[in-house]
Amino acid sequence: MKTKNRIAVSVFIIAFAFGLNITGVLPVLGMLSEKYREYGTGMVQLLQTMPYLMLIVGSLLIGWLTTKISKKKITVIGLLIVGICGVAPFFTNSFLVLVLMRLFIGFGFGITGPMSTAIITEFIPPQERASYMGLHVVGMGIGTMIGNLLGGMLAGVGYRYFYLVYLIAFLGAAGIKVMLIETPPAAVETASEMKLNKMVFVISFASFAHTLFINAYNTNIGIYILQNITDNPSVTGVVTAVNAAFALMVGMFFGKISGVLKEYTLAFSVFAAAVGYGVILLVPGMVGVYAASALCGVSLSCFMAIASYLISISVEKEAVAKASGVFSIIGGIGGLIAPIVLGNTAKYVLGGNTPVNQFTAAFAGMVIFTVVATISGKKMKEKNK
Repeated sequence: MKTKNRIAVSVFIIAFAFGLNITGVLPVLGMLSEKYREYGTGMVQLLQTMPYLMLIVGSLLIGWLTTKISKKKITVIGLLIVGICGVAPFFTNSFLVLVLMRLFIGFGFGITGPMSTAIITEFIPPQERASYMGLHVVGMGIGTMIGNLLGGMLAGVGYRYFYLVYLIAFLGAAGIKVMLIETPPAAVETASEMKLNKMVFVISFASFAHTLFINAYNTNIGIYILQNITDNPSVTGVVTAVNAAFALMVGMFFGKISGVLKEYTLAFSVFAAAVGYGVILLVPGMVGVYAASALCGVSLSCFMAIASYLISISVEKEAVAKASGVFSIIGGIGGLIAPIVLGNTAKYVLGGNTPVNQFTAAFAGMVIFTVVATISGKKMKEKNK
């Protein structure tokens, strides 16, 4: 198989398995809220976002790790951690075990996540990278969609059966072992020699804001459906699969989308989420839910693709893994604090910590972010003339 084909397959496998990070425990979040009600809704919602804590640790170490271990070995180890921590709660009802496994699974995602961008940058010339970033989003979308659908069906048997969906990570590790080309560690003495620049931090802080607000959908949609529409977990699985399906479509056509929108691609990705939150607030029932799910999928997919592309062209090849790690760290902080920030905003500003109020807070945040991103895009366009 040609090198580019092997890289394409490897990127797809990594992204497919990483889609489980988006799936998290979404299909069973409503069921977990009922099962562990004594711990409170806020604590149960943190099960979806607490992996970001160790994801930050993993991402912080990624620059150093790439100077010691090959990208292939890092990826395989990361996926094995995801598989072990993901499946472990199947064997026990313990809330403490679930919390610990959700925490440590983040480390696996933290060292795996930056690898796609680093691998693409190592093997693919800049003018061809947008399509490979799109492929990454396609893989992530399919992985999330399969995770949500399969997880929802498994949860129909019993909520603990949902965790078996993480067996996907073991298959991913085997696929990477076979397909990814082995390369030596980064040719620098220390990670500190990998120079970053202002653009890396601008994109990373944009990720912080986007992750913060997009998590209102991730942590509340299951509870919103349970409280307002149905307690059937398969419905939540279908809804989150719709989210992944639209993310998938954006990934497939990202090269064309970014070619048309150019400097405004980032602003469009944020605007899509703002519209999504607006729809679920204004349109009742499953119509609003499906529309919001689709638009949030478009937003996440488009944002991740354009941000990863911008990271890949902002620094030297050897520093891309470290830059992607910084991107994951700062974005991860946004995800980690999202339930706390949005929950307190809903409670103290809007009168109660409910899914609707969290959607309202996220809508306001995304609208402001859209304005900032549009102004930034306009300045970038003027600079590139």
